[in-house]
Amino acid sequence: MAQDPRPRLEQLNILVGGWDTSVPGLDVPGHTRFEWLEDGGFLIQRSTVERPEYPNAVSIIGATGSDGAFQQHYFDSRGVARIYDMTLKDNVWTLFRDGPDWPQRFVGRFSADGNTIHARLERGTYPGGPMEHDFDMVYTRVQAH
Repeated sequence: MAQDPRPRLEQLNILVGGWDTSVPGLDVPGHTRFEWLEDGGFLIQRSTVERPEYPNAVSIIGATGSDGAFQQHYFDSRGVARIYDMTLKDNVWTLFRDGPDWPQRFVGRFSADGNTIHARLERGTYPGGPMEHDFDMVYTRVQAH
C-alpha cells in the first residue's frame, strides 16, 4: 500500500496562493497560481504570461520519495511537456532536468517574509554540459492561500 504523500507535501504550502511574475529588464508580466488538487495529493501550478510569444503553462507537483524530493510535470501552450526534479528546503526552491534536448535549472530564493522569490534560470546547450545564465525572474505574492 502506498504511503500518504500529504505530510511530505506540507512544506509546499509556502507556494500556495497567487503570485505576479516579472523578468527584470524585460516587459514580460505574468501571473502564477499554486493550489492544492482536491484532497491535497498534488500541488497544481498555473502560469500565464501577458505576451503571446511566451507560453502559458500548467504543472503538477508531487512527492517522489521519502527523502523530501518532488517531481514537477510541466505542460505548456506550445504542446511542450517536461519532467523536472524538484526540491524545496531552507527557503530555496530548485527545479532541474537534464533532458535530451538541453538541461535546465531553476533556483528560487524566498525572502525572509516568504512573499518574494528571486529566481535564476539557467540552461545548457547539451545534456551533461555546463549551465549558463538564461534569465532572472521575480515572483511577488499577491494573494495568500
